[in-house]
Order: sequence, then C-alpha cells, then structure tokens
Amino acid sequence: MQKKLIYIFLAVLVVIIIGVVVGDILSSRPDKRGDNPFALKVDDYKEVDESDILYKETKNFKLDDREYRAMDIQDDELFVVSDNFLQIVSTAGQPISSFDLMGSPTAVLVDQEEVFIGFQNYVSVFSRNGEQLREFSPLNDSAVITNMALVGKDLFVADAGNRQVMRYSKDGTLLGSFGGKREADDLHGFIIPSANFDLVNNDDELWVVNPGMHTLENYTSDGDLRGFWESISMTIEGFSGCCNPARIAVLPGGQFVTSEKGIVRVKIHDQSGKFAGVVAAPDKFDEDGHAPDISVSDDGIIYALDFDRNVIRIFEKK
Repeated sequence: MQKKLIYIFLAVLVVIIIGVVVGDILSSRPDKRGDNPFALKVDDYKEVDESDILYKETKNFKLDDREYRAMDIQDDELFVVSDNFLQIVSTAGQPISSFDLMGSPTAVLVDQEEVFIGFQNYVSVFSRNGEQLREFSPLNDSAVITNMALVGKDLFVADAGNRQVMRYSKDGTLLGSFGGKREADDLHGFIIPSANFDLVNNDDELWVVNPGMHTLENYTSDGDLRGFWESISMTIEGFSGCCNPARIAVLPGGQFVTSEKGIVRVKIHDQSGKFAGVVAAPDKFDEDGHAPDISVSDDGIIYALDFDRNVIRIFEKK
C-alpha cells in the first residue's frame, strides 16, 4: 500500500512539473509575454525639448532618384555625389552642371579650384567642369575611404577599412598615415565598427571622429594627439550606439555640427564638446534611417543630405 502511494505521489509530481514547464513555454511566446521592465525605451530619448531646438527647416528640395553618398559646399554651390555621378546644384536647388564618374564615389571635397572625389580605395581630382586632372595611387583592397579634409596644404583622407588617416600633398604624394592614439595606457587607436569615420578642418586644425569611443580628437599633421573631447550618453547631450557621431561639420566660429545614426538627429557642440543645442530632432527623419551628411555655408546655414528621402534640407537659426 505504501509503495502504491509513493507511485501515485511521483506520478502527480511529474504531472505538476510538466504543467509548469509547458506553462512557462507558452508564456514565453512573443504574443504572450508581458512588458519587460528592464527593456530600453529608446522612444524616451527621441523627444527633444522645444527650448533646445535652435534651428528651423526653412526649405528643402528633392534630388533625382539615385543612391546618394556625400555632399560638400563651396561658393553657394552644392556638390553631391551618387553612384557614378556628380551633380552641382545651387543652394536654391537649381541644377548647374553634372558629369559621369568612372567608379562609385564615397566622398567629395571641394576647394576654390578643384573637386576631390574619394572612391573606395583611391582619390581622383577633377576640375569644376568635370575634367579629370590626376588620380592618387590606390590604397590596399581593405580600404574604405569615407571622407576628406584639407588642412593647410595637405589633404587628409579617412580610411575606415584600415582604421587610419592618410596624409597627402594636393598633388597626390603620400606623406604619412596614423591610426589614432596608441600609448601604453591607451591602446585602442581608432575604433570603427562601421563605415562611419569622419574628419574636418576646424580653424586650420585637424579633428577626427573616433566613432567607437564617441570622441572627437585633435591631431597635428604628423598624427600626434593634441587633445580630445568625449560625450557618451543616451540623452540629447551626448552620443550613443556603436559609432557616433557619424558625420561632422563646422560652423563659422568653430562650433561642431554633428549628425548621428541610430537615433537620427543633428546637433551643435562647442569646441570643448559642450552641448549647445539641436538643429534637427529625430522626428524630422525616418525612423532607423541613415545619418544625414551635413555641410555649412559661410553664413552659417546648415545643409543636410537626407539619404532616406533623397532631399537636401536647409536649416537656419531661429
């Protein structure tokens, strides 16, 4: 009798255990789960206080249906590269000229006389009427050129694939390269999880984004670190995600304009990194869209190339 009771007890226990396991499995189905109290509520960080928004979108104009890659501004003209194509439009949106390219561009930089166009692993230089003037020797097959900056007489080229900055003379002579800060107590160098690696001339000084560290770093022409600022935060004041800021530009006076991916937004930071305000809040862009490329005119108007909508959007200070 006692043995029979034991068998009954064990059978009931097995039924209970099976019921608990099945119930747990069913409750774990996506349509049965409750809210995760520890889930990151990204939407909370997309809201921006109106008092922080310093700019307003005054106009925009639609581009042709192409896959756009980058933009630069010079003398009230916008130079926009797309797959195998460069077009020049006025800041009012009127077509000026265009020409085909023998390759798929990744970056564009314009000075007073020449147009520098970066391709995956080399740079070509054109006149403003589309004549190819010279071509730099190609980098290795791992190279991914993402942007360029002229500082003094030198051209600096950001290579995300090899995680380095290349220094050239304007005629294409390679003068050197560097991979970011690599001292004994800080071995990281440039951390580049994706093809978002930007650099800019700010008051004749080279500033390079270290996107994996959420820092802007100031280097000499020889690649020595002069200083940096860092801002890591999910809030509007800082940068978050794997690689931000994705794009940078400079306002007259030296403030940085930053463009972010993930939570797409455009902001202003002063030269020390202090948050100054917002140009365009996340609700201006497609959800989970691309960080827009940004260019700044001599009078401080900000032009954003919205890759998701093929639109150039113009922001002026309120």
